Amino acid sequence: MKKFNIEDWEIDVEQETGNDDYIYGNYVDWDEFRTTEEENLLSYFEVDIPWGKEISCQEFFDFLSQEVFYNTSIINSYPFEDLEIIETGPVMSDLLFLFPSRKDLEYDMLVSDIFDYCEVPSGTAYEDDLPQELQFWYSMMEEEFLESEYEYYKNYPLGFANFNESILDIKSKMSSASDTLTKKSLLLSSFIISESLYKSTIVSKIPTENNISEFSKEILSKSLGEKLRGNVDTRNKLFKKIFNVKSPKQEWIALRNSLSHDIESSKLVGDCISYINLKDGKEYTENIYDLFEKQINFYEELKCIVETDNEK
Repeated sequence: MKKFNIEDWEIDVEQETGNDDYIYGNYVDWDEFRTTEEENLLSYFEVDIPWGKEISCQEFFDFLSQEVFYNTSIINSYPFEDLEIIETGPVMSDLLFLFPSRKDLEYDMLVSDIFDYCEVPSGTAYEDDLPQELQFWYSMMEEEFLESEYEYYKNYPLGFANFNESILDIKSKMSSASDTLTKKSLLLSSFIISESLYKSTIVSKIPTENNISEFSKEILSKSLGEKLRGNVDTRNKLFKKIFNVKSPKQEWIALRNSLSHDIESSKLVGDCISYINLKDGKEYTENIYDLFEKQINFYEELKCIVETDNEK
């Protein structure tokens, strides 16, 4: 059965701005997309729901036999066995049923369950969690910079020694800072540096191809740049392919996304920062110095992976 492919749709994106009209990035209200495109999506997935119609036994059987119901237990969550019989006869084929209305609350979640199965996104996705083609800053950088992210980290890598020096310097400044906004900015800077180290490490392992055309080099550079600019899952998959091991845990990604999305929305009390995870909408609290330790552990594990790989 066909699953949702974002490339087949024109997705309306909104821009999120601050009080000073600074653009944080794009976002997509996928629930709104599901609602406005419901009929088109059902047609796209070739799912037929005869809302409010009179249907025969055969038509009811055809409805139940659709792949989305046949391969899942979705149908078990709804009282289809209680359909109203509006016409009877001497044989089964004479029966007519009244299919529920789309507005029937008992069946309100049916379409949502179908869309979940077909992998249609839900909720609200912000800049860092959007596909690259829907991101505001990715589009801006594509327009303004010819150099791909791959080329940037190939030419300006962040080494382990420089990272260690930088992260300790930021931690020291954090200890002496009194302003909460300054502390949040320093914390976000540390996350960006950790991300730069990760990307630099990935790029350092990619061999330079000299025996291919300039056009092929350009295609390769663009493809790798897109993967590096992608979300953390995309980068982790690339890391696994290159080093043949899972990447070290990056336990600050949700906070990093929250800070880059709206740095003022988080609350800093003492050494603890509370923030809303953009994916699940829940509030979490972290000790800022624990976060530095996690980044240092990340650096040490990453360095160990590289050293082990170099010994092969």
